[in-house]
Amino acid sequence: MQPNRPLATPFSFRRHPIFVTSAPRRNIRRMRAVLRNRRSALEGLGKILDAGAPEELFTGSDEEAMFLYDLLQDTARARSSSYYWEICRTARRRGVTPEYVVDRAAVLLNAILERRRTDLYRILGVPPLASGEMVRLRWFEVAKRHHPDTGGDGTLFRLAKQAYDVLRDPTRRTEYERFWLRAHGPFERVLPREDEEPIEAPEVRKAPEAVEAPPPSTLAEEQHTAAAQAVLNPTSRLFALRAELDRRVAAAGLGGVSGLVTRLQTALGAVERAELDALASEVQGVI
Repeated sequence: MQPNRPLATPFSFRRHPIFVTSAPRRNIRRMRAVLRNRRSALEGLGKILDAGAPEELFTGSDEEAMFLYDLLQDTARARSSSYYWEICRTARRRGVTPEYVVDRAAVLLNAILERRRTDLYRILGVPPLASGEMVRLRWFEVAKRHHPDTGGDGTLFRLAKQAYDVLRDPTRRTEYERFWLRAHGPFERVLPREDEEPIEAPEVRKAPEAVEAPPPSTLAEEQHTAAAQAVLNPTSRLFALRAELDRRVAAAGLGGVSGLVTRLQTALGAVERAELDALASEVQGVI
């Protein structure tokens, strides 16, 4: 039996092919990002359980606020959540059930959406820094669309009226802005902007647009005007033809229709008066 020979080069576990990983670096970076997100999810779930109101969640940076809002939406999906393992782990740490964590997230999310539906600026569809003139013009548009007399929704019309009554008064608007900054401002930056019509909630079906009927007095006036035009149009046309004939006769140097008749009377002096009257009547009839 031969004695063991010393190795020519020291053995290195790091350089051995068995211990060399074949995963690309991008997968490693992705795994680190996943682990970091899961660690942030555990911290965020703790904040969700400790928050007494929605605005208490969004006191950090914009990136953190966006992550917490996405975490709220994801946690409300319960077992379909991407962080359900973290939900269960947080529930065990706090001595509650995973369903309690899910319900807490759903309550906060519904509170955010409810506050947004009752936001006076969003009801009228104007930005918080809108001028008084912009608020007034927007109120006219919304009132015209949702007025009950034109087939609109009376509830939406009343909401718009209440919003306009507050925002048009500088004193009441200042008080509301203080409330808005405290109750809406913290999470307004993380909510996606919507292109939908103002005060149209997702569950509210838009009423079919009705053809606006003119008032009875306006309709009667239009009918009377149309009848008068029907009567006056032929007369106006005859006067126009008479004026055109006068212009042409005057251009020919005949002194108009009256001058033409006078010349005819002079040229036909031997003709009886009755025949001249008949001729004049025929000329007038032609005109």
